[in-house]
Formats: sequence, C-alpha cells, structure tokens
Amino acid sequence: MQVSKIELKTFQISGFKTLFNVLKNYTKRAYFVGGSVRDFFLFGGMSKPKDIDIEVYDINPEIFEKIMLGIGAKGVGKSFFVYKFENFDIALARSENKIGVGHKAFEVEVCNDERMAVKRRDFSINAVMINIFTGEICDFYGGVADIRARVLRMVCEKTFVEDSLRVLRGAQFCARFNLKIEQNTLKIMQKIKLDDLSKDRIRDELVKLFRAKFLAHGFKILQILGIDEKIFGVKISDKQNKKITGILKNSAKIVQNEMFFLYVILNFLHLDKLKILRSLNLNSVYKRILNEPFYERVSSFALCEISSKIPLKSWLGMYSAHRVKMAKSLRIYDNRLHFKVSGAKFVKIGLNGIKIATAIKNERSKKIRKHINKIKNLKNSL
Repeated sequence: MQVSKIELKTFQISGFKTLFNVLKNYTKRAYFVGGSVRDFFLFGGMSKPKDIDIEVYDINPEIFEKIMLGIGAKGVGKSFFVYKFENFDIALARSENKIGVGHKAFEVEVCNDERMAVKRRDFSINAVMINIFTGEICDFYGGVADIRARVLRMVCEKTFVEDSLRVLRGAQFCARFNLKIEQNTLKIMQKIKLDDLSKDRIRDELVKLFRAKFLAHGFKILQILGIDEKIFGVKISDKQNKKITGILKNSAKIVQNEMFFLYVILNFLHLDKLKILRSLNLNSVYKRILNEPFYERVSSFALCEISSKIPLKSWLGMYSAHRVKMAKSLRIYDNRLHFKVSGAKFVKIGLNGIKIATAIKNERSKKIRKHINKIKNLKNSL
C-alpha cells in the first residue's frame, strides 16, 4: 500500500526538503511515524501538522549525529538518538527494555528492524509508518484498519504494561478521537495501577482530555478505567453520572474551554475545588473555577447578576441551548450588563460596611428587575 505523491505533500512543510535531500544520501528507510501519521488517516490529511516524527534506519549513531549537526538540528534526547529540526523530531529507530521502576527506567538500543522498533509503541493507531521517499505504508499491527474503525488496541501486551502512563494516554485519545477500546486492551488497562506516575505526568495527559472534543465519552472512559475515583476521590452515583454525562454531551457545540470539564464535575459532585486543583497540580489559570458562578437551575435574575460581572458568552455555566436562548432574550449574551450604583446616596447610612453593602446589593437588585421588566414590556409591545 502506498500514499500518493499528492497526499505525501501534506507533510512537506518547512524543513522537510532539507531533511529529504540529506537523508536520501544515507538511507532508503526513513519514515513518518506517530501522531502525524495517525492524524493523516483520521482526518484525511493535515495541511500543517506540527511536531512531526521521522524515524531513520541504516545509519549508525555517530554518522547520524554528524548529519543532524550539519543541518543545524539540536539534540533533545541524545541518549535516545533524537534531534529537533524546525517542525520535525528526527530519531534513529530504537528498541526499549524495562530495567526498573518508573517511566525513565528503560534501556534503549538502536534497532534496525521496523517491526521490532514499532513494537515498543503503545497503540496500533500510533504504530503506522509512511516512507518519506516512496510513500509506502508499513502497518504491521493493523493500525490503519483500527483508525478507520475508531478502535484503540495495544500493540504488544508485554511492552504495553511497562509504562502505566499509557492508560491515561488511551483515555485522552478516546476523548479526542471518539475511540472505543478493544476488549483485551481494556482488561489490561483496567489492571494497571498509576501509582508510579508523578502529578505532572498525570496532569499533562488529563489536560489533553480536558481540551478534547468528546468530553462525555472521555468521562465515560475514565469511569470504565476506574480513573475517576482516583482523581476525584469519590464514587459517582448513577444519578450524578447521568446528569454530568448529559451536560458534557449537550454542551459540545456551545462551550469550548479546557476548564469546563472540571467545572461541571467539581460543582455537580460538590467537591473541594481547591483540593482537587492542587492534587492535579494545575496552573493558576484553573483557579477561575474556584469563583466561577454555578447554578444547577438558573433564573433570569441570576443571569443578569452574572452578566454584571462577566460576559455570559464566556461564562462556563452557559452550557445549554436553553441558557443561551434565555440570555439572548434578555439581551445580555454578547455584552455585559452595566449598572451605575452611586455610593453617595448611602453616606447617610453611616460608615457601616455591612449596611452599605446591603444597600448597594438592594439597589443592584432593583436595577436588575427593572432591566428584566423592560425586556418583558418590549416583547409584549411587539
């Protein structure tokens, strides 16, 4: 099987011509591998893929290093024979052998056999190779068929279980690409513990899930794998699960924000938000969740009150078509509702902070109700 020259141009972005012309003098076996190949088959070609991996054969490490340095590539993992050149990561094909505990406890050796080299990869969808010179496809483990069937299948059980991070990688792949997990792979993933993973490595994979397109599916996969209880520290009831799943599913075309997944789950489960954010080692951006207004049921008054603080179109709670319709009918979806509340009229109350705050709150409430009545009157007059 081959990829046509026209299709192959998908990969010909800045820097490719240089690599092509240099490598062709030393080998006929250099392949696009990994995520860019997976995405090529998933989406019918990517016009400008980033971080493209190229795996090289038939060149010894010393000569490979000279070639890479000669074109200005930088070593980013020299012990793993990996170099960075513009949008490309170029590496000698390698095999790995687990020699200890943790994700770094691997012995790495140069490998000159495609089937053996690709065997170290996690899932078949990431194990497809395309020859950069000829467009020939090497697919030893049925990756193309699995991509088309949207199936997540491990390449090799022996090597798969050596890296527990692959469980989280599988979960975020499912959420990003709407994949179902092959049964044997699922059983193996359910048995793997994540105790040897650092907070940062767990966070990095979960953030990819938070940014995914199919959040409801991702939530389901976390539950199937038992990861949800590890993250949130609670067992989710059927009632809570149904509610959360429905919101994540129905909000797919309305809210695109990486904080939304946690916003929904943490609020509906009534969890300690700060504790969860700290346990996941999430950055300060996620602290927005701590103070973001949340309503299981929202009234026109509440929408106006929220609108006086943040634009409703950017509110994480604006996750349903009904809420969007309400906000637009109140004419506060796109723009904030501004109130001018003067403190001068409250001076006679005295310098009592609580009384002044209460008075200002009452004044704001009057203005909100005035706005709602104004909109109602306008509708009635039409």
